[in-house]
Amino acid sequence: MSAIPPLGPGRIAPVRNCARTHVAIQYDLGVLSFFVGLVVGASLVALLVILIAPSRRVRAEHPLPRDVETSILLGQDPDRVAAPPPLPEDDHPAPYSPNDLAELRRLSTESRGRRKR
Repeated sequence: MSAIPPLGPGRIAPVRNCARTHVAIQYDLGVLSFFVGLVVGASLVALLVILIAPSRRVRAEHPLPRDVETSILLGQDPDRVAAPPPLPEDDHPAPYSPNDLAELRRLSTESRGRRKR
């Protein structure tokens, strides 16, 4: 005779009131249902806290102006969009004095004389 009981169909006594998740580990259905209920209940409480708690503060805030809300939803920076456009700069240089013009002419004639050499 062997100390190990024979395995096979019909050889193992049916286990009632147990949920089998593994061959070696058996959980009582009452403990398993309590644990599942505890996890589901904690998840629901956490979900309600996430959804309900901030809603009072959000409702107490003043709504955003429509144009700012639109620019935020479009992904534009509201500070940059609302800033006034920069003033155009003068593209014209300052007028040259007669001395400046004479100096430019002198430099021009000097550079022409060097090129001819």
